[in-house]
Amino acid sequence: MTRAPTSASRRSPKSARTPHPLIDLGACIEHLGKTGQLLRVRSEVDPRHELAGVARRFEGGKCLLFERVKGHDWPVLVGLLWNRALAGSLFGIAKEEVPFRIAAAIGPWRDNREAMAPALLEQAPANEVVEPEVDLGRLPAPVHALLDGGRYLDSSVVIARNPATGAPNSSVHRMMITGKDRMTFLIDPGRHLGEFVEAAERRGEVLPVTINNGVGLAPWIVSTLPRLGDFKPYIAHHLVGRSIDFVRAQTVDVPAYADAQFVIEAEILPGVREIEAPFAEVTGYYGQQAKRWVMRVKAITRRRAPVFHTVLSGQEVWNAVGFTAEAAIFAALKARIPEVRAVHLPPGGCGFYAAVVQVENTRPGLGPEVIRRTFAAFRSLQRVVVVDTDVDLFDAVDVEWAMTTRFDPDTDLVVLPKQEGHILNPVVKLDPDGKGGTITKIGIDAMAPFDGGFPFQRVRFQEVDLSRYDIGP
Repeated sequence: MTRAPTSASRRSPKSARTPHPLIDLGACIEHLGKTGQLLRVRSEVDPRHELAGVARRFEGGKCLLFERVKGHDWPVLVGLLWNRALAGSLFGIAKEEVPFRIAAAIGPWRDNREAMAPALLEQAPANEVVEPEVDLGRLPAPVHALLDGGRYLDSSVVIARNPATGAPNSSVHRMMITGKDRMTFLIDPGRHLGEFVEAAERRGEVLPVTINNGVGLAPWIVSTLPRLGDFKPYIAHHLVGRSIDFVRAQTVDVPAYADAQFVIEAEILPGVREIEAPFAEVTGYYGQQAKRWVMRVKAITRRRAPVFHTVLSGQEVWNAVGFTAEAAIFAALKARIPEVRAVHLPPGGCGFYAAVVQVENTRPGLGPEVIRRTFAAFRSLQRVVVVDTDVDLFDAVDVEWAMTTRFDPDTDLVVLPKQEGHILNPVVKLDPDGKGGTITKIGIDAMAPFDGGFPFQRVRFQEVDLSRYDIGP
């Protein structure tokens, strides 16, 4: 089996590079603290329900660091993507520009793949400590919602090797701890990891993986990108302008992120299925209980003073998926329809199911074309709205105004019955085997008619600088 190219392995317990807030979670926390975007919870909290209960009260605001978690030695970070301004600050750009930065990184990885190949280190921050025994109970993994089936890792990056290429492939999955060395987990339909597991099961073999908790925002957010397979690590490199190193695992032939806070080395067991869920999901509903895949943990390594990262289902997940899906959709649309200007997946669509696309209205029939291309670019979508450039696609009121005044259901509605749906949405009609489902999708062309003329001319007012005026009580 061939292996993906990396620079020569080397022994480097301390990186010579300055910690980057998009690569190193510690540098990220430091940045958020210095910029006033971090709150420290110094009171002790119970990881069962209480931690999430406190976090929910701050959702959408500043990031939270729980410094004292009952029964555990290490703190827990929540809210890294609660609002887009946090991500924009870490990237050093306006929040509206983050999807464009990600989209720009998707394209050029092919041009200098060799130059951006990561090093494979023997020692790194992620394996400063090798735990003498495997015990997932030591991790401060919380129980979030009141009916959740157990303690979950829900923000960790799973790395597996593509059996065809040997290249590391990264993705994010929910994983429920069921024992000291055991977890059950969900693989959404269409994920490459599912293909890898099926191939291993046909051979009756385990599939080795590393589970990386507390990675930087760049590798984490890129791991949620759809349909990009082995190329995700290279896209993450382009996001930060330098390669992001791997470290050799202790017991499996799969690399881990060198700057992760925790690394769990495991094997996915062939043909074994055990109960997983319920779990508070991105939809605001509980993911249903079923028999799912099983991992057996072989080793755990960590930093000397690690921080455990968890995600509270809701706005943080909507933004995480929204950023990456917006980037992928924009890149796919722009390649075929140059009039596309921006894409937004609004929070009300749970980051998965609804998109608003802003388009330069240059020709008749453009709206339906954009709608169909958008559905093809991201299969989880259920509703697409297309608007003109005079509509703020981040403003729900502005988008609704366009739908009210420019959308005629007789001519501007696109209906696509019996399309592939995302299984976590309870409105999707599941197949008998529960591995897929269907939904009727709709597209709304809310652009003004191409030849609409003056009746669709939007009212505008003069821009003024209020600092020039004496205005007060």
